[in-house]
Amino acid sequence: MNFVSELAKIRKGTIAHVYVVLGTESYLASVARKTLLDSLLSAEELELNYGAYDMEEVSIGTALEDAESIPFFGDRRLVFVDRPIFLTGDKTKLKIEHDVKWLESYLTHPSESTTLVFFAPYEKLDERKKITKLLKKTATIIEVNALSEKDMRKYIKDTIANEEYRYSPEAFELFIQLTDAKLSVAMGELPKLFIYAQDTKFITLEAVQELVAKSLEQNIFALNEYVLKKDAGQALNLYQDLLLQKEDPIKINAIMTSQFRLLIQVKILEKKGYQQGDIAKQLKTHPYRVKLAIQQMRKIEEHSLIEAYNGLIDAEYRLKTGKGDKEMQFELFVLQYAQKKTAN
Repeated sequence: MNFVSELAKIRKGTIAHVYVVLGTESYLASVARKTLLDSLLSAEELELNYGAYDMEEVSIGTALEDAESIPFFGDRRLVFVDRPIFLTGDKTKLKIEHDVKWLESYLTHPSESTTLVFFAPYEKLDERKKITKLLKKTATIIEVNALSEKDMRKYIKDTIANEEYRYSPEAFELFIQLTDAKLSVAMGELPKLFIYAQDTKFITLEAVQELVAKSLEQNIFALNEYVLKKDAGQALNLYQDLLLQKEDPIKINAIMTSQFRLLIQVKILEKKGYQQGDIAKQLKTHPYRVKLAIQQMRKIEEHSLIEAYNGLIDAEYRLKTGKGDKEMQFELFVLQYAQKKTAN
């Protein structure tokens, strides 16, 4: 893994003049950021020899002026360039004029006493641009792409093991589900579990259920499960809980509709022979969401999914046109859908 090997070099003192931290996994990018700061500058040097510049707010020239400055009371300057939008093909956010020629000149002859780091939170850069080609030729690239589910699971397991904790298989699976197999979310939740289980060093299913925050999407996923099972009582109880949390009925209905649409799309594509990875690419959605959708939609017939989807569309229309009480629309949908079990 490029990320691991490059950070290991930095920790050992093998430092490049220019880095590009490229990719959309924010947690890995934050680890790279911290590693560079901790490895290159002491706490005292941070005050004098560190600068960070957002390219959607200031020009690249401002960052280069800093990069070309001589270090104060230290051996090295560290300059971070955040969101270098000019390296992509996106012109909508390009509000600042950037002196790319100056950057080209700097990359050809970088300062010996400065480490310049570009944090590019994008899937890719515009390879057609001269500056991108030069940057990829002269800089060290650290990839922080979103991990596959397999790699994400390994990263979490390794993190837990390194902290000398253990866990039950059920606890681990629920943890992955509640964090949507997203590394940044998972790493934000782990410290709570470590503190909770610090005496036993064992993470239980109950601990995950109690401590790991459920997003609105997670709650609505559970709500969909109850609807598909035609368990009106559980569905209405959870819906009331969401209303007590001040969630908007229109928003709840919209997310439910989106999730049912995904189930139908996945079912259709799977019938056509598409595999999980291909479906994720076709629908441009997270592979783990597709995996959960496959597990969920196999429990129910396609016509029942479409019935539920159409019911939600009708409820959405009534919600948006103000026909009837907002909170009652979902309850009517659940009760009507559940009754169709008896009618079939």
